[in-house]
Amino acid sequence: MKQAVVVIHGMGEQVPMETIMSFSHSVWSTDTDLIRADRPDSSTDGKRSENVIWFKPDKISRSFELRRLATESMDGRGSTHFYEFYWANLMEGTTFEHFIAWLKDILLRAWSRVPVGLGPAWIGLWLVTICATIGFIVSLIPFEGKAWYWSVLGGVGSLLLGAAVNTFLLKYFGDVARYVKASPLNVARRQEIREKGVQLLETLMDIKADGSPAKPEYDRIIVVAHSLGTIVAYDILTHCFARINDKVTVEPAQSRLSEMEALIRRFLGLEASLPDDPQNEADKIKRFRELQWECRKELNEQGSPWIVSDFVTLGSPLTHAEFLLAFDKPALRKAQEQRIFPTCPPTLEYDGMTKNLHLSYRTEDGAGKPRRPHHAALFAFTRWTNIFSPHKAILWGDIISGPVGPQFGLSIGDKAYSGIEEFSVMPEPVPAESTPKEVAPFFSHTKYWSLPPGWKIGDAVPHHISVLRRAINLKRK
Repeated sequence: MKQAVVVIHGMGEQVPMETIMSFSHSVWSTDTDLIRADRPDSSTDGKRSENVIWFKPDKISRSFELRRLATESMDGRGSTHFYEFYWANLMEGTTFEHFIAWLKDILLRAWSRVPVGLGPAWIGLWLVTICATIGFIVSLIPFEGKAWYWSVLGGVGSLLLGAAVNTFLLKYFGDVARYVKASPLNVARRQEIREKGVQLLETLMDIKADGSPAKPEYDRIIVVAHSLGTIVAYDILTHCFARINDKVTVEPAQSRLSEMEALIRRFLGLEASLPDDPQNEADKIKRFRELQWECRKELNEQGSPWIVSDFVTLGSPLTHAEFLLAFDKPALRKAQEQRIFPTCPPTLEYDGMTKNLHLSYRTEDGAGKPRRPHHAALFAFTRWTNIFSPHKAILWGDIISGPVGPQFGLSIGDKAYSGIEEFSVMPEPVPAESTPKEVAPFFSHTKYWSLPPGWKIGDAVPHHISVLRRAINLKRK
């Protein structure tokens, strides 16, 4: 069987195929661990220089701007197809009105509602706004004599700031403003983007409108998203899973899903621990992710079309979900409890008959009857890996990104557990006894799959690239 990798780009005026071409070069073409070195080149039958990839028509997206990238087969594994979910064209027409409405929401909020880590940026935004306002007012004052230059300076400053807003903030953060704010001006665009994304996944999973059994070309789908694309991807996965969660029932006595429910309850301290329970956080996440893989396989064997095995987020603003998706942290938690925003592990609900918490519900009255996963249980079957870059002084590292476990882990009362595997990259970690950590790169937000200039196959693989390759794990069957 083949596998599909769906790449979802971030904010800004992205060029079709630019993201997927550079991404596939880093995770496929230059990865010497995927195919043995003595295997001849699949295109020339000569000596291999890098792994082969072909551009083929993309009949799924129905866009003549896009191509499907097909790889040669790995040893013991079918080929991989890379698809780009391109949505930048659906955000055309962003105006200052869209941006200013979102900017007001950011500025006019209490300090207590500003997420940890964004305080300096929020203060800086206020200072820029105040300076711009003063400059604009000064430009309107008719100074006399030699003081005329104050009016000129104020006017020039206002023009420069306006140009910066138009060329940078509007083109990049304007996308954020339109997508995350559910105002009447934005709803149609949000709907169109999500609908096309869900359609792409359903086509890859071969989900038929009439409910007939799926016979997909792929046995696994990996969704990789960057920046604002991670919020887009999260929404697409949420809505796609909610459309098919009732396609299968599982028997509690034999279900891996029941084992996962018990494991989550133990991790939260809601059920008596067993002697062989994992003790540290890394072991907990490892066991949980193993069960996620096994639960998805179990669903597939029982007829479920859900084959999205992995969700990989790069430079994700979901770390600021309380800031972007909700009024504040309590509001975000409430929405998660109401299963509006899926968590990892999924939200549990109480079953009066079993006297226990489950991420599934009974299809018939009576204990021991078949169960179905509820509509927000997608992270019982899809593993979430988050890769971020710590920031310093706003512009060094990636202030947009950060851990997402504190936002999207499962919380019940004062107990919390996250099943999301998180990796910090750029700067590379170093042993405690060696030299101090290097300074984070300047604005590393756009560098998660970038190879250093001059890097060639055979050189040491940068830490952030090896982490990304391991997260995607193309050789996994």
